[in-house]
Amino acid sequence: MKSDNTPVSGAGLAIGFGLILLAGIIFYDAAQMQIPPTYAKVGPQAFPYFIALGLAVVGAYFAWNSWAPAARREVVAEGFDTDWRALLIIGAGLLIHLNILKPLGFVISGVFLFMCVAFAFGSRKFLRDGIVGAILVVVAYVGFTHGLGLQLPSGILAGLL
Repeated sequence: MKSDNTPVSGAGLAIGFGLILLAGIIFYDAAQMQIPPTYAKVGPQAFPYFIALGLAVVGAYFAWNSWAPAARREVVAEGFDTDWRALLIIGAGLLIHLNILKPLGFVISGVFLFMCVAFAFGSRKFLRDGIVGAILVVVAYVGFTHGLGLQLPSGILAGLL
């Protein structure tokens, strides 16, 4: 409790400090990378530093918002019941996604995961969800493999992509 008798959001503080800790770990890991001198000024450390900075800012905001007086505090989802069914569907989708990623490929497993999450959030428009998921996953696949030169598993669609 603070002096103005408004309760502190313990969950918000835990999330905020957890994000700041995660940012510190990512920053430390990025600083330990061995970078060959052939890289230009922007090397492979830039992206982890950017992520660490973003996590630290969000974590600091969460911690500050959790400590703020209740009248100024943003509304967070405290007190709402957890949708365990949706959580289980998404968790099962993630486990299946991990197991079908190599044999079926990134595109098929990504569309499957997208559809699992959409279903868990209440969507029953499977054709629409499949089309939107396919577009997003194919754009990500092409961006990573052709744009960045990173090889994602192509699976059974190896000749098409």
